Amino acid sequence: MVEVTGEDGAVTQHVTSEGERSTVGQAATLGLSLAESKVILAGIQHVLVTTQADAHCRHRRRCSHCGAACPLKDHRSRRLVSLFGTVEVRAPRFGPFRCGVACRRSLTPVAEIMPDRCTPEYECVLAGLGSALPYRRARTLLAELLPLDTVPAQAITLAIDAGHVKFRRAA
Repeated sequence: MVEVTGEDGAVTQHVTSEGERSTVGQAATLGLSLAESKVILAGIQHVLVTTQADAHCRHRRRCSHCGAACPLKDHRSRRLVSLFGTVEVRAPRFGPFRCGVACRRSLTPVAEIMPDRCTPEYECVLAGLGSALPYRRARTLLAELLPLDTVPAQAITLAIDAGHVKFRRAA
């Protein structure tokens, strides 16, 4: 369970993983397994990234000049790849501020904090291993130890066929 304290002091609890262990002492049941630790790390990363992205979007929605909230244009999804899992974040886009002073074009706050769609730490570790090993081998090695290949809950596949966009949700 992860507890997150908001800017207003409200505490929200998020369950990242649940499990049971027998109390009988066996080497195989002591501590966490690698699979369990990947699930826990991916869950914690998901909670932290979504909470931070939501807070940043709420902060950026207010105009620094007039204080009014800019209108919501739409929502899109954006993926962040990190060492602790891939997180899909709901990214709102805001229309221009009504006063026209602070910003005269659409604003995507999540793109400001995720410009490369991966964390600098992920790039650094992958580049470091990639200099010693072939890229594919380095990625495979990291995936064995860390939850890199955690699939977001709702992935969407888009296909363009003769000018028509078709999509399906991955199950």
